[in-house]
Amino acid sequence: MGQTDDNARGRIGGVSLASFLQMLEQERKTCTLVVESGEESGRLYFDSGDLIDAECGGEVGREAVYMLLTWNAPSFRVTESEDRLRRIIQPLAHLLLNAATLQDEQQHEEEKNGKDTAQTNPLEAPGVKNNPALRRLLETIISIAEVRHYYLLNRQGKMIAQSSKNTKIPDFITYSVVSGIQMRKALDVKGPHRIQLTLENGEVLLIFPGAGMIIGLQLSSEASASAVTAKLRSVLTKQLSA
Repeated sequence: MGQTDDNARGRIGGVSLASFLQMLEQERKTCTLVVESGEESGRLYFDSGDLIDAECGGEVGREAVYMLLTWNAPSFRVTESEDRLRRIIQPLAHLLLNAATLQDEQQHEEEKNGKDTAQTNPLEAPGVKNNPALRRLLETIISIAEVRHYYLLNRQGKMIAQSSKNTKIPDFITYSVVSGIQMRKALDVKGPHRIQLTLENGEVLLIFPGAGMIIGLQLSSEASASAVTAKLRSVLTKQLSA
């Protein structure tokens, strides 16, 4: 799992906490994941790939998970499993999406209070300025009033461009696409061509998993996913098949 020795314990580097949690789930691990950031630490408890409990800063269960997922670039290591009370019954995907939504709401509140509102021109960003097809895609996305934020990733889940400072939603988008591919293989069917999820605040996360790019769009609660897809159809065909 990309572990390196550190005081006889393996510390994991080069991967986000959300991504590593997904790896533990997919590999159906039974273990304890110790997460550290500065002087703070917390623990996440897995049983056969299920996240059953967590503790951090006096919180346990879901609240502890949300707290740990807000830490920037924490270090973590795997230790022996513990026999824990099951406090978490929600799927990991549900927790990751909620954590992303909470972070997004916090950022909106900070922007409302006048903190860190400066934004550069997205069409002048590196990788976009000299890519006419990508520039046209962004111009079209930006012109759609129902789009609150966009997230463009390559097939490996690496960010190409995004409008939000939220670092959790891209992880969840990648997780959703990987889960969809696994389901497609298990059922021996085609797709998915579009993934649509409703967030707790009523907004919609619309994901297009293509061969050339993964496109995630965060839509307002009153938006029609079908109408937005229709507006994007011409540019989506070119980008997703590239």
